[in-house]
Amino acid sequence: MGLDMYLNRCNRKAWGYKDFDIDDVKENNAKIYEEIKPYLHKRGSKYYSWESIFEDVGYWRKANAIHKWFVDNVQNGIDDCDYYKVSKEQLEALLSVCEKVKSATQLANGWVHNGDTFANGQWCPNYEEGEVIINPDIAQELLPTQGGFFFGSTEYDEYYMADIVETIDILTKVLETTDFDTHMVAYHSSW
Repeated sequence: MGLDMYLNRCNRKAWGYKDFDIDDVKENNAKIYEEIKPYLHKRGSKYYSWESIFEDVGYWRKANAIHKWFVDNVQNGIDDCDYYKVSKEQLEALLSVCEKVKSATQLANGWVHNGDTFANGQWCPNYEEGEVIINPDIAQELLPTQGGFFFGSTEYDEYYMADIVETIDILTKVLETTDFDTHMVAYHSSW
């Protein structure tokens, strides 16, 4: 339970099939399945797999600052867990923001908020030794956190920075490996 975030890639010709149940199409409409078939990818785990027009190229868990950026800059402020096309320019813009936050951030030893415990009729914060951002102004300005039901911490600490570094890695790889003339990238979340 919580905020799961996905970056997917698909062939531009397949986007029109994004809402199709591929298993249903395979069983009941051979013509459409043959049209979709060249664009399908196997997805899933060792326990369960399925075919999809989407290829997984990025995943985050509870990286609420990154999610907020997508909602604000790609989804026009609508947070509805739908698939949204993300342009190369938007990916480059997010990468640039993450790189600015990373270069302007300094971590120092401190106490990191790590959840809450309900005791004696009230919620009490749990803290552990870790690293906190000593100069969060740039992060708060360029890539602010966002609270939400099971969206994770809104603190500016080592976990926030881990999300930034992971995002830089994901976006760098996606930008290097995607032919934006033939393929497109989509973002969606689940919470």
